Amino acid sequence: MIKFFRKIRYNLMEQNKTGRYIKYAIGEIILVVIGILIALQINNWNEGRKARASEINYLKNLKADLSSEIENTKNFADYRYAKAKSASLLLNSEAPNSIEDVENYTNTYEQVFIWHVYVPNNNTFKELLSSGNLSLIKNEAIKNKLLELDKQYSNIATGEEHMRREHETYLYDPHVTNIRALGFFDLKEPTYGFPKRLSIDDIPETQHQKMIDDAKWQHNDPVFQNGLRLAMMNNGFLAGMHKDLADFLKDTIAIIETDIAL
Repeated sequence: MIKFFRKIRYNLMEQNKTGRYIKYAIGEIILVVIGILIALQINNWNEGRKARASEINYLKNLKADLSSEIENTKNFADYRYAKAKSASLLLNSEAPNSIEDVENYTNTYEQVFIWHVYVPNNNTFKELLSSGNLSLIKNEAIKNKLLELDKQYSNIATGEEHMRREHETYLYDPHVTNIRALGFFDLKEPTYGFPKRLSIDDIPETQHQKMIDDAKWQHNDPVFQNGLRLAMMNNGFLAGMHKDLADFLKDTIAIIETDIAL
């Protein structure tokens, strides 16, 4: 093709047809420019197609993360509500008067004491941020949802940290300082995991009165009572945050599904 156009130019020059040669040269330049523009357009289309493929892949991974996170946050909502309910039961109960009462009392406050940290499944979002690929997500509504979601995760983490400090000050420290801790666990031999749980029959009767007195002191201690009030309030508040988070996750997934289908 190039030889063909070159031959035409030579013929025009040999025939001294300058005007026609200039017109031909201009036409050739225009054809070259058009060819370049077409090539750029094809290249841009290919790059856009690749970028969209990467975006779709990220969106699918985000959907998978958020879908699993719905179950995770629902479980934590139930977990936090159960802790708030246990704290309420202790606040509204009578002081233990028998070893059986102590066992029930201990089982209940241990539900308040047990501590688990919420760890969201947001690996894809963290990858988008660390790699600088968040710009691949073109849908502004999705990006705004993801940024808001990250803010909600941070708010939950802040609430947990705040409550942790209160647990240590009002519940853990008075408990271990003034009473015998872990009275219903077999501490004779270490195990892989928690020690064996003891029943009342496993505990010598000579220890029963001490455990009753300890439980009474704990129940009547104003610091411990305030810790239970804070535990009830904070766990209930976090349970509500997790419940709302589940709805937020569902809304975000719906927007992602719509974008993937386009």
